Amino acid sequence: MGLPPWETSDSQLFALITGANSGLGFAIASRLIDEFLTSPSTSPNKHLILVLCTRTPIKTRYTISRLRAHLKKLAEYSPFASNLREKAKAQGTEYRWEHVVQRVHFLGVEADLCNLRSVYALADRLVNGTVGSPDATTFDGLRLPHGSPGTQSFSDNATQDPWALSQERGSEGAQRSWGWGLSGLRLPRLDVVILSAGMGGWVGVDWLPAVRDVLFDTVEAVTWPKFKLPNIGAVVRSQSSFEAKNSAEGEKQPLLSNQERPDEPPLGEVFCSNVFGHYILAHELMPLLSRPASASSHVGGKIIWVSSVEALSEHLNIDDIQGLESLTPYEDTKRLIDVLSITSSLTSTQRITASFFDSSNTVTESRSNNHSVGVEELPSAKPKMYLTHPGIFASEIMPLNVFLVWIYKFVFLFVRWLGSPWHAIEPYKAAVAPVWLALTDIDKLEAMESEGAQKAKWGSATDRGGEERVMKTEVAGWGWDGTIESGDDIARRKGRKRGVVDLTKEAREDFEVLGIKCWSQMEDLRKKWEGILGVGSSKNV
Repeated sequence: MGLPPWETSDSQLFALITGANSGLGFAIASRLIDEFLTSPSTSPNKHLILVLCTRTPIKTRYTISRLRAHLKKLAEYSPFASNLREKAKAQGTEYRWEHVVQRVHFLGVEADLCNLRSVYALADRLVNGTVGSPDATTFDGLRLPHGSPGTQSFSDNATQDPWALSQERGSEGAQRSWGWGLSGLRLPRLDVVILSAGMGGWVGVDWLPAVRDVLFDTVEAVTWPKFKLPNIGAVVRSQSSFEAKNSAEGEKQPLLSNQERPDEPPLGEVFCSNVFGHYILAHELMPLLSRPASASSHVGGKIIWVSSVEALSEHLNIDDIQGLESLTPYEDTKRLIDVLSITSSLTSTQRITASFFDSSNTVTESRSNNHSVGVEELPSAKPKMYLTHPGIFASEIMPLNVFLVWIYKFVFLFVRWLGSPWHAIEPYKAAVAPVWLALTDIDKLEAMESEGAQKAKWGSATDRGGEERVMKTEVAGWGWDGTIESGDDIARRKGRKRGVVDLTKEAREDFEVLGIKCWSQMEDLRKKWEGILGVGSSKNV
């Protein structure tokens, strides 16, 4: 159905965010909009295209509605808007907030990370199909009349519902739509994929040790808690029980014909939600992530994994990589994310990671319909992985009622006042590190991380007053960037867990070996599930 107007220009940022409907994912989307528009380094002609991934269409619609309200507030009522208004007045022109909001485009997609068929369907839609934005609704959520602005049936001659969208000056016709009701849009590439969706998998709190630890070891207790009760051994339901339909087109996920599918092995729920679903999605998006932003660029997109400050050395049993027998399945998945991301560019793992980063080794590439017709094909470039964590914030994944959440926030404020750098408390502050990674020039990031040899875990931190910043975080077996530091350097570091062992050469070597084992198991598991589901790349057929 044609190409969007921004596809022919390299002055754009295409970003996919999973789990965008709430918590950290929504905060990342909000902050990305703010910093993209307000940063002096962003060209005034550059556009942001946000692809927001949720689990259901109604969540997608709700998410986009909230983000549009956030965007309009920034463009019309914020200090940023006041500054632009004053500049326009000084130049003898009139400031139009509509011009600002038209630089941000919202597209919606859906997938359930525990339904691997839906993950493959989403990737296929993004690589080979088209995406769009759902139709707008009236203020009370009802369907608009046929032909209304903000619907795919928009017509200039249609009678308009006066309550559908803003009737203010400058908001008539196509401008009123704000990009609602878009359809048939093809993505030329993805510059950033932020893997922020996930689950905790906890069923409650062990209150006796919780109260004891918070009272007598407050900072440690609310930074690295030991009193969360996991749902041990929880697995996703059989993949064959999920509807094998493409969420957008209503088509069955293609299977290899006449292929016998073996019985399904157990697939850990927390593992699939936090790691494996994202792992498959990132791999299948390689055709988009491997396309550089311009002819002068030699790098592909960014894959940003969201980890946790809670990932410690004792987490992750390589013989139980899914955490099916673990008492800490959530923390195990975050430790696995740390290991995979940090070792993704090391020389020692390149032989194993090559198949993951190879776009020609994907199901989506094997089904490619050459959707980039009319767009200059650029040489393929390998994307880069980056690691971040949001610190500690009030999250919906904790099984606490509203009253207990407020108590927890008060304790967070107290430990932040005591000097803990990791208690961002608010999701928007917790989003500072992921957004910084998304917007920082990739060449600058590569220089900071020595082209992958000194990768870091970039955390969202705050000072005592709550002013947020980005700070390197210690990773057990890797240190702050794989460098063995002196005692004086380590003493100046903040946010260390009590009793953590300083990095040694032997520990770093063991970490690399762990990385090789993790990548090997993950690639074997990915290929195994390709066979179980009956999907497969051209190289595996």
